[in-house]
Amino acid sequence: MDKSWSGWSRRTRLALGAGCATVLVLLAFAGWWLLRGDPAVLFSDLRAQDAAVMSAELDKLKVPYTLADNGATLLVERSQVHQLRLKLMGRDLPLHGGVGFEVFNTSDFGMTEFAQKINYQRAMQGELTRTILSFPEIREARVHLALPEQGLFKQNATRPKAAVTLGLRSGQVLRAEQVNGIQRLVAAAVPGMSVQEVTVLDQQGVALSRAADADGEAGSSGRLEIKRETENYLSRKAGAVLEQAFGPGQALASVDVTLNMDQVRVTTEDVIGAPDGKGGAATGVLVRERESARDSATADPRSNDTRAARGSSMQRDVEYQAGRRVEHLVSQPGAIRRMQVVALVRQPLDEERRGEVQRLVGAAVGASVERGDTVVVQTVQAAPPAAVTPSDVGAAGGTAPASAPAAAWWASALVAVLGALLATLAWTARTKPRRSATALTQTQREAALRRMQGWLLEPETVREVSHAHAPVRGAE
Repeated sequence: MDKSWSGWSRRTRLALGAGCATVLVLLAFAGWWLLRGDPAVLFSDLRAQDAAVMSAELDKLKVPYTLADNGATLLVERSQVHQLRLKLMGRDLPLHGGVGFEVFNTSDFGMTEFAQKINYQRAMQGELTRTILSFPEIREARVHLALPEQGLFKQNATRPKAAVTLGLRSGQVLRAEQVNGIQRLVAAAVPGMSVQEVTVLDQQGVALSRAADADGEAGSSGRLEIKRETENYLSRKAGAVLEQAFGPGQALASVDVTLNMDQVRVTTEDVIGAPDGKGGAATGVLVRERESARDSATADPRSNDTRAARGSSMQRDVEYQAGRRVEHLVSQPGAIRRMQVVALVRQPLDEERRGEVQRLVGAAVGASVERGDTVVVQTVQAAPPAAVTPSDVGAAGGTAPASAPAAAWWASALVAVLGALLATLAWTARTKPRRSATALTQTQREAALRRMQGWLLEPETVREVSHAHAPVRGAE
């Protein structure tokens, strides 16, 4: 072996060494590929605090894991994913930066009443945070509760309040109904809290909840929003009717409403009487009745009454109380005081057709003549489409590319260069002298024919002759 190895050339030895090294590297890679674990996502989209808590629990369980996505994703072996999720979710982990009612799982007999109240407030905030985070549009949430201090002999008149800060996911927006639902959720979880006492903010500090005044009514922004929502709703109803009648894009409806934002409370008090039992008028409610009889020593002989003959007397006392009924009627703000509807139709209408459309639109939006509502139907002629120039299309951001001027300049330059080249070629062809070729004589044609025949018959001889003699050409 040594003799054969020494007998090999240096290039052969290098090739054999490189081949062995390649085989070893491939074997090592194949072993690593076969023995390595299949990583899978345990938890994703974690905050730094939650990732730290989860990784600490995995270290306690002595489970190998890998962090990905800048620490926001935990990767473990695929066969352990479900088992680890159940174990971690079954533990009382302070996720999302807060704790829930699991804080009371460990009882401390030396804890003061003040500490118990603080733990209760922390637990309420943590549970509300977990509930709000279950919404798909919300990425982060924090709940702050301001609970008034209550005592055994002291009743605090301050009402509890709450502040909710939300961090939305990218491209997500909360609707007004969702914000109102979060307010109702927090108000229902805290005793004595009203919906108006819950303030909802986004991650930029913009208030998402409607402001309320001292009486609990919607503020100026809320009133404007109610007016806008009402007008949009009625406009959509009228537009749907007109679209079915005239076709898409042939009619337009606009509604303007004047709302009554006054909150009216009416209290009515009535006296309720009860009949006396003999068909008489109502005298009230019988509360107490007392009847007393008394015997007298002397009797009147002229009296026919037997009781009077015995000398007895009777006294009846009846006490009535008038019944009372009290009704409280509260009129909520937002009722429509007056409505004005304008409908534009792109078709000519006669008076009869105009009246039908007016009644149709009025019935769709609920217009009332007694209330003073107005419905106007106006016809307009569609404007003819204007001619669109390439410059207008480019300015309006249409299909014309932004580099159209540059392309036109290059095309003009290319046409100019080609025109100049063609003109130069034409001038050169016109000014170049032409050589006049004269016809060969009979002797010259016969000599050229003999040379051609000799070249075909004897190539070597003809080639030498062709080098020795110049070709016969016509005189120029």
